[in-house]
Amino acid sequence: MAPKYLDINLLRRLLRYVRRHLMLAVVVLVFMLGFNLLSVLQPYLIKVGIDEHVANQDLNGLQHIVLLLGGILLGAFVCQFLFSVLVQWLGQKLLFDLRLDLLQKVLDLSSDYFDRTAVGKILTNVTNDVEAIREFISEGIVTVIAELLKVVIISAAMFLLNYRLALLAFITIPLFVLATALFRRSIRTGFRGVRKANAEINTTLNETITGIREIKLFNVAGRAQQSFAGHNRHYLSAYLRTVHSYALYFPILTLVSNLSMMIILFYGHYALGMTVKVGEIFAFFAYINMFFMPLRQLAEKFNMFQSAMAAAERVFRLLDEPVSIRNQPAAVTVSQLVNGEIEFRNVEFSYNPDSPILKDLSFRIRPGERVALVGHTGSGKTTIISLLNRLYDIQSGSILLDSQDIRRYDLHDLRHQIATVPQDVFLFTGKLGENISLFQPEISSQDIETAARQVHLDRFIRMLPLGYDQNVLEEGKLLSAGQKQLLSFARALVRRPAIIILDEATANVDSATEQLIEDAIQNLLKGRTAIIIAHRLSTIRAVDRILVLDHGRLVEEGNHETLMSRRGVYHDLYQMQAFLSN
Repeated sequence: MAPKYLDINLLRRLLRYVRRHLMLAVVVLVFMLGFNLLSVLQPYLIKVGIDEHVANQDLNGLQHIVLLLGGILLGAFVCQFLFSVLVQWLGQKLLFDLRLDLLQKVLDLSSDYFDRTAVGKILTNVTNDVEAIREFISEGIVTVIAELLKVVIISAAMFLLNYRLALLAFITIPLFVLATALFRRSIRTGFRGVRKANAEINTTLNETITGIREIKLFNVAGRAQQSFAGHNRHYLSAYLRTVHSYALYFPILTLVSNLSMMIILFYGHYALGMTVKVGEIFAFFAYINMFFMPLRQLAEKFNMFQSAMAAAERVFRLLDEPVSIRNQPAAVTVSQLVNGEIEFRNVEFSYNPDSPILKDLSFRIRPGERVALVGHTGSGKTTIISLLNRLYDIQSGSILLDSQDIRRYDLHDLRHQIATVPQDVFLFTGKLGENISLFQPEISSQDIETAARQVHLDRFIRMLPLGYDQNVLEEGKLLSAGQKQLLSFARALVRRPAIIILDEATANVDSATEQLIEDAIQNLLKGRTAIIIAHRLSTIRAVDRILVLDHGRLVEEGNHETLMSRRGVYHDLYQMQAFLSN
């Protein structure tokens, strides 16, 4: 559903951001009012100069009028300059505040939101939509107020000068209103298509750049080009519709303005027999141009208003998005390491109601125990890790950490106790040392180097020209898969967590660093509770216990020898992998 042309509720919410900089907004309005008043005075002074001084050959009086007009022109210049600078400053401050609020909201949002929302849409909210709102406030609302004020002042000046000519000039206003109504409907439809096509372009670009490797490997560049070209054509055709509307509308406005002047000249003089002075005619012509110019400016803002209302609707929809994972009142804070005892008690969970993932799942992991989770794809292994980190909340049952329901822990403290090492390591733009500490200033360079040594990453870093200050390049192109994995171990170790989770952390390891990885894992897990999701079952034979999952249920548990002797699910999985590896 399209937003209203001007949504009062959205405007109210936008004005809350303006109130944060109320003094600046007041100063902007003062300079705007000064500029308008001084602009409207100029034709009147010229009229006085012509009719009272030039006509009477009063050079002394004309001199005073010229000096006064020069002062007013200078004052108008100063007011316009300061207004233009300050209104843009106000807009940038609002842009700054909105983007910070949006980023904070994105950081607060739960994982379920990102599961159902395209990255391109979020990027559009934080960039394009916020820019449209800034333009609306700094160049739209303020300009509209200024232009409306100017129309009121000009109308008053015209009536004071000659009310009969003013009434004649306003005869053409219905034509303007009719043309504007038609234009507004046409431009709204056009820009609605432009916004939709722009969002499609952003989404397609994001998918293409993110999936460039797959596009090249599977030779589907033609499909990507075809999809992007289609969205590009939609954008072009939608934008051309708005261009056609503008191309027709503005000549109509010029025609209406000139028609007003013709009515004043002919109808006023010949039909009514008015005696109109030269200066008065000049002033009225100037005021008619000035009168229709603000109305034209208002018409030009229609597309901005529509775009801004749609953008504001999307931005506030994101800001209003409920956060499903949040701290409970009086959340339990943890100032030291927990023991690391984990218990799942009758846990039920599903990402959507029709597809349950975990079904009445119960198990307990003792402090310091190393437990592996195994099972077919989709059995719920990764879901267990997400639930333990409270990326999602369970529908029923409870998850306990040291006999305390994890929902009662402060989220920051809970996640500080758990370090998850994923299969695919994400590296941020920055230095190697910063990627280990994740830019946390409380982690010292000495702690970073100690962690790197313990996981055998230090030997690689020392070979680099800048060592720990070496930039990792985009997506960590500087490092091999094994080195990235070692870095993820160092990233986990430097936080000194009570619980370590390895989510198939050895799946992408190259043979050259496999021994280093295995030794690094032993250092990482020493003295900690560990949960290991293993892609290769041969790597988990030495764990204390193996939990076997099947369709979200715990079907077997025990060590490797015990499970193999039962000849159940684990035995079949192990045999299948052994067969495939031969």
